[in-house]
Amino acid sequence: MEDNLSSSDNELLKVIRVDVLTASPDIFTSEEETTGKHYAEIPLLNFELENGENFLMTSIPVSIAIEIAKKLNGVESADSRLTVAELVPELCVVERVIIDSVVPYSTAYQASIEIRLEGFSEIQRFQMIPSHATLLSLVAGSQIYISKSVISTHLDGME
Repeated sequence: MEDNLSSSDNELLKVIRVDVLTASPDIFTSEEETTGKHYAEIPLLNFELENGENFLMTSIPVSIAIEIAKKLNGVESADSRLTVAELVPELCVVERVIIDSVVPYSTAYQASIEIRLEGFSEIQRFQMIPSHATLLSLVAGSQIYISKSVISTHLDGME
């Protein structure tokens, strides 16, 4: 899709790169040394924005992080069965994904996906979990945007 952004879209920043990162729950001490327990690393998504900033999203489901990493690294599956993220672009055009709000009374983000059924001009908009929407966008080859209001909410929460 071309960058046909409406006037309200000037409040969006385009994502130019996505990376899957991991972090230990406690980066300063070894959990095994202090508690005797081993904790799995926590998947993170780093979105590099067109303005040079980075937006970090935490609590990514491991299975989705693995699928995003596979897609980013060009790893093809030998399995001929389609995942949901592979099926959706077969049925419609994924115009774009916008990480655009925070779920009320939580710290979880929400994404909107804009899709258009093949042969139709009307765009439908649905809310999704942002990591799932990111995977869908990468599979479909569509753009990802993050609203400036989500970024400012994110930064306010870090203070």
